[in-house]
Amino acid sequence: MSEVKVLLWDLGGVLIPFSHARLWRNFLGILPLHKSLLFFWRREALQKRLAKPLDDFEKGFCSFDDLKAAVEKELKVSLDTEKFRLAWNDIFGAAGETAAFARILHGKYPCYVLSNTNVEHLEFVKKKAPELLFMDGWLPSYELHALKPGRDFYEKALSAIGVGAENALLIDDRQENVEGAAALGLKTILYRDLEDLKTQLKKLSII
Repeated sequence: MSEVKVLLWDLGGVLIPFSHARLWRNFLGILPLHKSLLFFWRREALQKRLAKPLDDFEKGFCSFDDLKAAVEKELKVSLDTEKFRLAWNDIFGAAGETAAFARILHGKYPCYVLSNTNVEHLEFVKKKAPELLFMDGWLPSYELHALKPGRDFYEKALSAIGVGAENALLIDDRQENVEGAAALGLKTILYRDLEDLKTQLKKLSII
């Protein structure tokens, strides 16, 4: 078995908790009342309508102002920029035991964050959780212009780090992301909780 030389960490759901439900509540809270009531039970339909601008933002193809404009156009509303920014960003909890454990592992392995995220969320997390700044690098989708689980995301990330797929271990909480990485030859762990992670790392002789 090839030696693991670098650990690749997913961000939201692994190193720091986040909530799509909270984002939805935040968003409804800044809409005019009649619009909020209209979309209260139509989350999936609204997500589909906004899928392209959201993907473009995550891939770094548009700015935060572009995203806000797309939302306003689609919903036929006018939104306060700072209220929209707070609603968008205020979805993360505190970094906990897994982040602290990652820092311990950093004493033995270089650690990088690989995340489907946008510039607003990443900058917010770095300010909210400075204890994560020990990472050797951050490889967000908006800089790679690609999303997990796409092959191009992993290829660009590995190239940026300068490591072969066989020497990289991805820790991610989404099955499709793990499968996409494994198809390219990366070692993978599907994250469930810290204790299970430790068990999986022991099997790979990481700890």
